[in-house]
Amino acid sequence: MKKRILVVFTAITLALPSFAWEFPGFEWNVGADVTSSYLWRGLNFGGLALQPDLMVGYGGLQLETWANLSPADWTFKPLPDYESAFVPELDLTLSYRIFGFKVGLTHMYYFDGSKFLDVRKVPSLEDYNNGNYGGHQTEVFAEFNLDEIVEELPLHIGWYTFILGDDYIEIYDDDDNLTGIKRAYSSYFDVSYQFGLPLGFSITPTVGMTPWKGMYNYYEENFSVNNVSLKLNWEHEFTDHFAIDVYAQGMVNTAGINKDNVWPKLSQSYSMDYEKSRRLHFAVGVGIWFY
Repeated sequence: MKKRILVVFTAITLALPSFAWEFPGFEWNVGADVTSSYLWRGLNFGGLALQPDLMVGYGGLQLETWANLSPADWTFKPLPDYESAFVPELDLTLSYRIFGFKVGLTHMYYFDGSKFLDVRKVPSLEDYNNGNYGGHQTEVFAEFNLDEIVEELPLHIGWYTFILGDDYIEIYDDDDNLTGIKRAYSSYFDVSYQFGLPLGFSITPTVGMTPWKGMYNYYEENFSVNNVSLKLNWEHEFTDHFAIDVYAQGMVNTAGINKDNVWPKLSQSYSMDYEKSRRLHFAVGVGIWFY
């Protein structure tokens, strides 16, 4: 299945420029990032990563596919939370944007052997204990980008909530026995603002929060400020249809942070072990984009 997806993605990428330029009502971009770490919403999901992206749109409606291929860690060996050294991912997003607002749905697939759109209800306790459920996830989101209305004010606000897939809270009795599970509806809210700098540089601070117990605070806390990050970008447009983006990013997840988990030696990336999962992350990367 992975080979088929890569073949289709490559074919669309090669055919898209000539098609889009002949039909100016369409918008599109295609490109890829190469980054030292897969950082996302206060969490680190892997080491050196290749992340291609393809978007086509018309009249505010957009369809985007994004992929990630990275090892679970720089050692290229499986960590305790992973069966394989590699953690591939494929996301498919359908969205609509108007007057700076964007709403949509994203399905995240992790090549766990289940069908791509097999989003089942909350599994029984027996299935949950046996790992008999799909590992992929589906979220809904709403975003507002002020610079689409006032170009001089690049403010971004976003809300994201998982509604299907692998996102559960475990329920225990007084004797600490697992008695059931329920959907967590893990949610994330962030605010960012991009400040322009000379010579094509910009710097973007972001504050991200999760309003209740969920994956962003390891299902251990309630409200958490789980992403405080700063990203430095340098972007240069070589032609009307080609640009390069170089960036460096630092990120702190303050959920349950202490001196032992700021930079633990045993877990280099995301772990469901609340105490050992790293809270401080850094990454550098470069992106090449055609549009």
